[in-house]
Amino acid sequence: MDYATLKDLKPSEFENAADGYREVSNMASQAKDQLNNQVIPGMQKSLEGEALDAAVTQLRELSKNFQYAQVECGLISAALNALALELRTAKVKLDLAVDDAGDANLKVREDGSVSYSAWSEKPGGTSIPGGNVSGGNSLVQGPGINPNHNVAQAYASRIAEAVKEAAEADAEWAPKLRNLKADDDPTVSHRDWADTQKDMRGTRKGAGDYMDLILEPPKDGTPQENAKWWKALSEEQRSDYVSLNLATVGTLDGLPSEVRDEGNRYVLRTSTADLELERANLVGQRDMLSPNGRYSVSATTGRIKDIDKKLAGLEQVQEHLDSAGKKDVPELYLLGIDNEKNGHAIISVGNPDGADNVTTYVPGMNTKLETIGKDIDRAESLYSQSVAMGDPDKKYASLMWLDYDAPQNPVSVAQEKLADQGAPVLNEFLDGLQVSHQGEPAHDTLLGHSYGSLVSGKMLSGDETPPVDAAIFVGSPGVGVDRADDLNLSPDSVWAGKSANDVVAGLPTRTIYNPWSWGERPFGVDPTAPEFGGNRFGVQDGSKWPLFSAHSLYWDENSESLKNMALIVNGEYPMSGTVPE
Repeated sequence: MDYATLKDLKPSEFENAADGYREVSNMASQAKDQLNNQVIPGMQKSLEGEALDAAVTQLRELSKNFQYAQVECGLISAALNALALELRTAKVKLDLAVDDAGDANLKVREDGSVSYSAWSEKPGGTSIPGGNVSGGNSLVQGPGINPNHNVAQAYASRIAEAVKEAAEADAEWAPKLRNLKADDDPTVSHRDWADTQKDMRGTRKGAGDYMDLILEPPKDGTPQENAKWWKALSEEQRSDYVSLNLATVGTLDGLPSEVRDEGNRYVLRTSTADLELERANLVGQRDMLSPNGRYSVSATTGRIKDIDKKLAGLEQVQEHLDSAGKKDVPELYLLGIDNEKNGHAIISVGNPDGADNVTTYVPGMNTKLETIGKDIDRAESLYSQSVAMGDPDKKYASLMWLDYDAPQNPVSVAQEKLADQGAPVLNEFLDGLQVSHQGEPAHDTLLGHSYGSLVSGKMLSGDETPPVDAAIFVGSPGVGVDRADDLNLSPDSVWAGKSANDVVAGLPTRTIYNPWSWGERPFGVDPTAPEFGGNRFGVQDGSKWPLFSAHSLYWDENSESLKNMALIVNGEYPMSGTVPE
């Protein structure tokens, strides 16, 4: 970068290039969505066989490539905008210095140096010759110095400083932009996905000045504050912020579900990549020390097993996201994902932002990322049943919410601590659904199962105006209160059901077999009991053996319980059980 280059530079060309890469990123996103939501489901509905399976596998890889291109092109766009800002700032400084020098009757030469004229103290007196100065030199003092020298030197230094700033920006961004490219092989590997995180960090670090122009989301903001922040951004600012903070936007309650979905799908890819790479490294270490793994260090084998469990959960999430179009299930939205502790995930079957009826299911004990597939299946089953029994002109969304640490053993399930921690998180999420919803308010139903009913009950009782219209409890050991009135909903909107053979929901009131406390149910009055003051709906009896089999039957296909829950979700009375007069 030199004076002549900066003088002729047009920062708008970099901004135009950024617009172009943003458009490519959007096109890649649209191509990915079209493959996942139209092309592949359409093929699966009309074709079958090995050829279909092979084609779908290849199209899934192509979709992954489009997603990778979307991420990288978005980063390039943000990087170019950041570079353009720094170059524009330097060029403005240069242009001002050149103009000021001209106003002072000084000449700026082609190399950026400044010429000044001769000077004499009085007409006809001794003349001090003029000259030429370059930036970086100090001002001079003393007798016999041409005053024009220091004036010219000041302008020359301003010009040199502007050129230096532009050169530093060029030197910083050139390698960053060169790194924002894929390998020359056609496969997007785990290493490629892991590298996108490094690319993102590097670009975000270099784009500090540019990002200062984009408002940051409020720290620990409410859903309402997050939504206000998002709406205040321009389309370009939204695009660049998302490109540089994909993992962040997926966690912000109140943002549009489509935006959160993009961010969390990226987190799903990178989390899988990080775990796969860590696993490969650990296996390499283990096999180097013990080729057959027989004498491997227990900590290493333990970590490998932990990684395998988390990878199994992430794979189940990915498989469900890839199942759009099967079993009459619409596009799924990933509204939360992480592998901290036992892992967390939030998945919506259908877009809740545009749905008329929205149900949020909170699972209970032993729920974790490793086995999350069955809980997503439950959300899908309720979605399908609600659609089948509902108004064909209405839109539906059925969510599975696991963003709390569900108890994993009898000790933790006997305590309310995890429910106390999960309730406010659930409240924030449900508030966010209402904030991001478009059009007329949805009919929102909260469905708590097992320990999840306690989480749900604590959320409802802790909010004077809870963000749902109705509540359903199934297989519940108690919801934290003894009366439906305490849930801050009309008792007519509180429903509960339990199987006759559900040992969790049927915990006896007074018996030595109650492991929680002597003489009391663990978490309050049975919500299906008349004294609770809510409504009860019919549930099939189920089997007495295995012991806990009836605790999981509420989503059985075509079952009495599933149909009744679907009717309640649709704002109707169940077809069996107690119905208020």
